[in-house]
Amino acid sequence: MQLETLIHRINAKIMPWIREILHLILEELRPSPHPEKAFEEDVAGGLMTAPLFTLSPDDTVGEARKHIPPDFNLCRIPVHDSKGCLLGAVPVTRMFTTDPHTRAEDCMEPLPAVSTATPVSHAIATALEAATPILAVTDNSGRLQGVVPSDTLMHLVHDRYGEVLKRFTGIRENSEQAVTAIEGEPGRRVIHRIPWLLVGTFGSMIATLIMAGFENILRSNVEVAFFIPGLVYLADAIGTQSEAIAVRGLSFSKTSIKRLWWGELQTGLLLGLILALLVFPFIWIAFSASLALAVALALVFASSVATSIGLLFPWILTQLGKDPAYGSGPIATIIQDLLSLLIYFIVVYWLVF
Repeated sequence: MQLETLIHRINAKIMPWIREILHLILEELRPSPHPEKAFEEDVAGGLMTAPLFTLSPDDTVGEARKHIPPDFNLCRIPVHDSKGCLLGAVPVTRMFTTDPHTRAEDCMEPLPAVSTATPVSHAIATALEAATPILAVTDNSGRLQGVVPSDTLMHLVHDRYGEVLKRFTGIRENSEQAVTAIEGEPGRRVIHRIPWLLVGTFGSMIATLIMAGFENILRSNVEVAFFIPGLVYLADAIGTQSEAIAVRGLSFSKTSIKRLWWGELQTGLLLGLILALLVFPFIWIAFSASLALAVALALVFASSVATSIGLLFPWILTQLGKDPAYGSGPIATIIQDLLSLLIYFIVVYWLVF
């Protein structure tokens, strides 16, 4: 009777709690829609406004002053030729400080322009690089179609890049997950972190099996085990650098992931080669040339793998709509450890035994 009562209490109180925990863990691992894809289709032509007032190259400053509309709110007045092609712009301040007989052509400045089909992100970049408060919009023939004023540009920069700046360390704006990570109850924080650590725990079991699989090598040549902690640490350190750079840099870079990966792969090879050259003579003197060569080669390969994983995992998590600050560390670390062990033991088996 007591056993039945205990089972009833477990079913009534503990099982719902366990189900809720499992549900939250699955929700943490489930891909989320990426929040920033909606901006990709916007073009500059949808943001422009028709200029209220323009000038031709032969217009004089004095005559132009008389025709400036009362509600004109731009800091530059576009100048175009008889065909409507953009030539530049005259700053409004010059209209009131220049001799009235001066022609617009003689006091105009270049005005950065984009086409109507230019993506908004490129238009913002053009305006920021030129440090201009106004951006002209032209058709494919260079004819003036409109302008994007400074207030519109400021709103765009805030909407597009304000989010990116807040994600500088891998945290998204208005992300409940990110807020809970630092402000939530300990139990809730555990729910966000434990799924990734469970994956790491499973991976550590695999690492144990790898070590057991090369037991004969370790038994017959125990000095092989001396370099496992150092090799794994260096691979982790190199991978952690790549992760930190990726979490921060992927928010800003427009370079393709293939090209970024190729650069990180080469970086890993160079880092591993430098470290290998440093440790090779000491291991050779203290142990043997074959073991020194095995450790050096394993370090080169493990470093290149670590940089690749350190870049790709934050990118994959970002594509899945997950915060890379949570999962990239634990998962990337255990995969780097497993691959570093495999690389080391395989190289040792070929060169030492």
